[in-house]
Amino acid sequence: MEHHRTLVLNGSYKVVHIISWQRAITLLYSGSAETIMSWDKTKNDFVYCEYDRTVSNQDRKFVYRIPSVIRLLKSNVMPKKYQPKFSKINVFYRDDFECQYCGFTYDSNKEKGRRAGSVFLTIDHIIPVSKGGKTTFENCVCACSDCNLKKGDKTAEETNLKLKKKPSKPTYEILVRRKMTKRQLPEVWKNYIKF
Repeated sequence: MEHHRTLVLNGSYKVVHIISWQRAITLLYSGSAETIMSWDKTKNDFVYCEYDRTVSNQDRKFVYRIPSVIRLLKSNVMPKKYQPKFSKINVFYRDDFECQYCGFTYDSNKEKGRRAGSVFLTIDHIIPVSKGGKTTFENCVCACSDCNLKKGDKTAEETNLKLKKKPSKPTYEILVRRKMTKRQLPEVWKNYIKF
């Protein structure tokens, strides 16, 4: 059940956040949200956007189906413009898990057998730390272990490696979209999340 997440919409049906099912149940119980209904082609009727799981308190006085999509009732909050924090995983998502020097991807290695062996993805500092480079979105890229090893503590120019694109700080929206495409989403979420 820990993988069940709930999509939160505001009063105007705009995506606000993705939360745990526990937080979603709390919002429903407090009357702050409602479970959304959507059209089910197989049943030819509107059905609640819920997972096929229920939760209850100890004496089963309150039984809830875990919601897939809820809408906030007392708030028309708009999605926040979050500033993403630097992290290795956010660099991977920004660069779509692709080496920014040679184009190697985890998926291409797994599915096509490209460069079989122990090649894996790492983070490379364009200007090495030993030469004053900072650990920022603008100075770090996703790189395969082969390119990172070849580059070492040199600059890309010194090793004839060329960047596919200049790195920049990603927006929160870009990271969320990329993270969504890497996961199996509930079908009903696709009605609200535009890719």
